[in-house]
Amino acid sequence: MKLSLHTNICSRICQTVGPPAAAVLQFPNTRVFGFFECSIRTSITITLAVACLILSACTPHAEAAERPNILLIMADDLGYSDLGGYGGEIETPHLDRLATEGLRFSQFRATPMCSTTRVALMAGMSYPAADNGRYDRALPLPTLLKRAGYRTMMTGKWHAGQADPRSTDLFDRFYGFLGGMTDCYAGGNDWFEGRQLITQFGRDFDATSALTERSIHYMREALSEDAPFFMFVSYQAPHHPLQAKKETVDKYRGRYLPGYAAIREKRYARQLELGMVDPDWGLAEHGVEVRRWEDLPAERRVVEDARMAAYAAMVDEMDLGVGRLFAFLEEAGELENTLILFMSDNGGDYNNGSILTDAKQVPWEPRNNPTTSNGWAWVKNTPFNFYKHACHEGALSVPFIAHWPAGLQRSRLEIENAPVAVTDIYPTLMELAEGDYTDPVKVLRPLAGRSFLHTMKQGTNFEAPPRFLWFNQSRAWIEGGMKAVSLYGGPWQLYDLQGDRAERHDLAHKKPALVARLADKWQAYAHDVEMPLPLRKEVVATQPGWGWHRLEMFCPQLVSTFPENSKLTPVGSRRLEMHFSALVDLSGREGKFIRLHKVSDETNPVWEIDPAATHPSHGTHSLVFGGLPPLEPDTQYFVLIDSGAFSVGGHPVGVINDGAYWWRFRTEPN
Repeated sequence: MKLSLHTNICSRICQTVGPPAAAVLQFPNTRVFGFFECSIRTSITITLAVACLILSACTPHAEAAERPNILLIMADDLGYSDLGGYGGEIETPHLDRLATEGLRFSQFRATPMCSTTRVALMAGMSYPAADNGRYDRALPLPTLLKRAGYRTMMTGKWHAGQADPRSTDLFDRFYGFLGGMTDCYAGGNDWFEGRQLITQFGRDFDATSALTERSIHYMREALSEDAPFFMFVSYQAPHHPLQAKKETVDKYRGRYLPGYAAIREKRYARQLELGMVDPDWGLAEHGVEVRRWEDLPAERRVVEDARMAAYAAMVDEMDLGVGRLFAFLEEAGELENTLILFMSDNGGDYNNGSILTDAKQVPWEPRNNPTTSNGWAWVKNTPFNFYKHACHEGALSVPFIAHWPAGLQRSRLEIENAPVAVTDIYPTLMELAEGDYTDPVKVLRPLAGRSFLHTMKQGTNFEAPPRFLWFNQSRAWIEGGMKAVSLYGGPWQLYDLQGDRAERHDLAHKKPALVARLADKWQAYAHDVEMPLPLRKEVVATQPGWGWHRLEMFCPQLVSTFPENSKLTPVGSRRLEMHFSALVDLSGREGKFIRLHKVSDETNPVWEIDPAATHPSHGTHSLVFGGLPPLEPDTQYFVLIDSGAFSVGGHPVGVINDGAYWWRFRTEPN
């Protein structure tokens, strides 16, 4: 950080001549430091204490010069166990250096979705409290830091609601894109530098490198200013499309052929060795939604290995970018007093994709969309349960690293177990920057979090406030180490996060009064922040299997299926059913198939049909097919449905592709 010129001079005087009381300076008859002019021709004797007092009074931000620069780096969809310092096998030496020279948080929580986390970061409160990203009663964090005397800059993905990062009310400099994702090699139509739309992306354009380079440029520019800086670097990596150089992808090809469970076990063993997880938690098992590696055909295993290799390569290249940011600060002499924070916006995701096209995606070419499956998402979130979009720990728990040599009074390799959350970052940086949470125009809602500045610096105790969590049909309330969580509007579950953070043992049936109390608190908060009633409707008795939100995207009127998605089903069943809240129309849909496959045979369906208007289900609320071959024991199946195979309520259905949209189930063992 560039200190005030006058404060610098005072500091050098103190170092040269010793304590103020003993020092006497002789100033000639000339202008002194450009601030006042001596009119006496003889020399003037001024004690150092008086001189520094005068200089301090003449320097508006003398105290501000003591504050550190802040570099906040955010990854996108990075899982808890992906970094080497959190148990992963991906090569991340620069982030691992940040972790070993700084502080790793083991219990940091984001929110279930990138946009809700980014709003929570910028507003210091939950997404609905920030008026669903409108910031009507919130003050964006960069605005607060800017008013506190920081130079504010951002590069990368915004996706944080309706506040405009191109406005100088937020950032002095902005370079990046506004939406949820971009093509890393071809760019998009929402890229800007300031308010200037970027329309040309060169043949060698790479988003990860471009964001790193522009961040360094902005930080170099900021160092010429008489103020500390806040630099927010928001990488696209490793959000899909998973795009990385061929040589980087090739480095990882073959590493993932042992399969989902084997890689997850290795990560878990490494986490235990590092002390990142409590061995009493255990390792969460996957559900029926994850295909068993041994069931996959050999060619599918090769495809799955390649998909995860692309993901690892994108993380690898992001780490190289972080290394360049780190090296710049080191070379500029700013590393010592720069607070570097690194985090992910949510847990690991299974992205878009299709069993029919996954093998055709090329990670090093533009306009391709390589993705990973939920099997790899299960690995990314080791040792936790579920994935992005849920309020379970797999979606919430992410890496969080703090590095600040001048400020962290902690031992190397120390792990911080305080249950810090994304909403705590705002009050922490506000305290660090000596910011003022007021606004001359609007009445602000209270911040939801608490500062962890002293916990981070000295290891003092951190008492977490209650946590409200939500995304669409996923919700949770965390308080006092207990967590009530509901998925897809299903029954509330209850977990003891201190003894069972992997969420393996639901205590709801043992402690119904506690479940009710936490659920009531969730509803009370939702009411207080004026969430619309459809978003806070009461839970129902049945629990849909994972992936239900994708099936609702396939057909919003879908009510239920048989066999149930992502669940066990009886052996010998011979029917397939879908039930809707509107009428089914099968007319004019010739050549549109519904097929049933074993996971072990993707080529030959065990049953298929091209339904027509003559089918008995036409004009009813159900699509029912009987006479299927009996389902074999302990076998996983998936359904494929062509886009527009039928209409419901006058609207063609989407596609079931066993990728982004699936209907999977497994039969019970004999």
